[in-house]
Amino acid sequence: MKTSTLTSNSIIFDYGKKTVPFESITHFKSEYGNYTKVFLKEQANFLTAFTLKHYSEKLNDNSSFIIPRKGVMVNKRHVKSVLNQEQEVYVVLNSGEKFKVSRRRREQILRSFI
Repeated sequence: MKTSTLTSNSIIFDYGKKTVPFESITHFKSEYGNYTKVFLKEQANFLTAFTLKHYSEKLNDNSSFIIPRKGVMVNKRHVKSVLNQEQEVYVVLNSGEKFKVSRRRREQILRSFI
């Protein structure tokens, strides 16, 4: 089975047809169960036929990506702030999109941005 491929600073999608540098990816979001939507900084977003787990395993060694909650993986370079509001923590992207951090990942996320 063919999968997406990593280089030192980019990921290749669609079986070699599309190369995207890591810094262009703002976040990944699970869609329809077995698909992942890739959100880009300046280009059109696109859907891939691989799961978010596939990408999280591929990018496991890359410390630029974090998983604030199930179904979302965020590029730390595009995080504007981490809001700690009473019992809830949110990751806010430069684009203004806001993701609630799961209870189990709260400490890890807070530590990685301090």
